[in-house]
Amino acid sequence: MKRSFLQSTAAAVACLGMLMPQAAFAAPAAPRQIDAGSAEFRVNDVALRPGGLLVGKVVDARGLGQAGALVSVQYEGREIVRTTTDANGVFAARGLRGGQYQIQSPNGQSICRLWAEGTAPPAAKQAAVVVTGQDVVRGQFGYGMAWIDWMRDHPYLTAGTVAAAIAIPVALATNDDWEPGS
Repeated sequence: MKRSFLQSTAAAVACLGMLMPQAAFAAPAAPRQIDAGSAEFRVNDVALRPGGLLVGKVVDARGLGQAGALVSVQYEGREIVRTTTDANGVFAARGLRGGQYQIQSPNGQSICRLWAEGTAPPAAKQAAVVVTGQDVVRGQFGYGMAWIDWMRDHPYLTAGTVAAAIAIPVALATNDDWEPGS
């Protein structure tokens, strides 16, 4: 019973691939907005304009500005400023200082670390963005791929199926006594 070098290498690579954690093949996660009460949330750095002016935009899941949306800027749970958006979804709030603020609008919020004029890091944005609506879907594969969820829910069955799909042809190909059709 002889194995060719190519078959052995292919089997070894397949086995190694099954042993590697799923995270090694995962795409980087998209930033997501999470409830501020949660232990985990994304903080966006935003540079204030002169006079402590915060400029921002309220958009829906498709990126369209939300006209007339009520916007509440809160610091440590207290509302500091309340304003509404213009026809393009843009809002402005004056008199703010540096610190971590929660910017809320109907069905959306953003946690922002505001930086006083001239103190913001280079990566800081010039405006805050609040995405409204609960229908935001972020994913790599899109809609209708239920089999992927099934595979994630049943990792041992998936690994066993993959292992069998690799091992059986390799075993049959390396068996000198086996003839197709016999």
